[in-house]
Amino acid sequence: MPLQTAPQAALPYYAPPVAAQTPPPGYGGYAVQPAQARPWDPAAAQADRPRTAMDELNDIQQARSPALTVGGTVRTRQGEEGLGKLTDIQAPIEYRFPVGDGRMALRATPVSLDAGTPGSSYDASSRFGAGPVAALQQAAGSTGGAGSQSQSGVGLAVAYESERLQADVGTTPLGFRHTDINAGLKFKGPINSEVSYSADVSRRPVTDSLLSFAGARDARTGQTWGGVSATGGRLELTWDNGDYGVYGYGAFHALTGENVASNTRLEGGGGLYWRLVRTPDSELTAGVNFTGIGYDKNLRYFTYGHGGYFSPQQFFAASVPVSWTQRSGRLSYLVKGSLGVQRFKEDSAPYFPTNGSLQSAAQQAAIDAAAFGLTSNANGAFYPGQTKTGLGYSLAAAMEYQIAPQLTLGGQLAMDNARDYRQLMGGVYLRYAFHPYSGPVAYPLTPYRSLYPGN
Repeated sequence: MPLQTAPQAALPYYAPPVAAQTPPPGYGGYAVQPAQARPWDPAAAQADRPRTAMDELNDIQQARSPALTVGGTVRTRQGEEGLGKLTDIQAPIEYRFPVGDGRMALRATPVSLDAGTPGSSYDASSRFGAGPVAALQQAAGSTGGAGSQSQSGVGLAVAYESERLQADVGTTPLGFRHTDINAGLKFKGPINSEVSYSADVSRRPVTDSLLSFAGARDARTGQTWGGVSATGGRLELTWDNGDYGVYGYGAFHALTGENVASNTRLEGGGGLYWRLVRTPDSELTAGVNFTGIGYDKNLRYFTYGHGGYFSPQQFFAASVPVSWTQRSGRLSYLVKGSLGVQRFKEDSAPYFPTNGSLQSAAQQAAIDAAAFGLTSNANGAFYPGQTKTGLGYSLAAAMEYQIAPQLTLGGQLAMDNARDYRQLMGGVYLRYAFHPYSGPVAYPLTPYRSLYPGN
């Protein structure tokens, strides 16, 4: 059956580590990804010929060259008009330059969100903002509708990245109804020749819906709420012998927002992966992945006090991911997919989890609406609990093509229904390096991602 909303990050998508001394570049962890592909190791890929002084110079120039990246992404999620439906358009701009042994990045990301307008029927309008009381007044003609739900703003950030450290600080888009800090600090490195770790603390926006990302306003009452952020930490360990590996992780986050009930999220998982094919210019990897997540409260809905993000009390998933990455001439690309089974359980939830008076008034309004024939649900001030089991899938492709020694074109497409939603995403970007580079293109590919990737 159609799935509707999602949490801060999709199911931790399997992405194998490049080597034991570098932690896995994925599993839905650190939210702000490097904007430029991870430097390719020419010594490994060109083992069939001697290294030259020009090779060494190219490597240094690639790592030290300042670069400007501009792009555009469109993300859409299925859902009910004015509630879970979302169109998210972003136009990220980044300038990256060397600082000491690392690289600094200055980022600006214009963002436009559109969720549409909540329906005018009692059933639709009672599940937004002020709920049944305002919906009853709207049906009687004594008040107008809830209003169109759209917002825009510009997010700003500064970031630093070195071999073992990633740090960034910025804001959610300025101009949104609710603006918050967006920041993170991540350490990574080897424990020994086969074991590596990554540990991070962060505060990140929850980008499931317009309500969770930017905040919403009910024009019928003037109530504002939303803009949810997740604050916490994550620890991941990986064992990798070069042919296959094992990883495990755990995370805890507290979720807060303006006039939204507080919540907590506990997450753990792990898996195995095998490199089935491995050449200097290509790699085929497959594995199995297991994930478990639990939230304290079910706050997935859109009345005042809810957060508009998927928050099941129990979530379990098992998947089989496969990825193929290759470099050919000036082209580098990645194709990956995952198929599995997921099961979640949600508790019932009051319409107004933060206000007992509003909840009592909503229950009486629901009784009155049933008496007037506007709804068949006289107990319409509670969202029912549910348990679902189904298939989860994800498909994604990304590429980079070196148009000229200083100019690279990139693009990506993705679709998935991980957890409890259905999403499509596409984007393109151009990266201009201030120094020409004539060496091999980056491999394996790490495509550019905006400040707010939405998975």
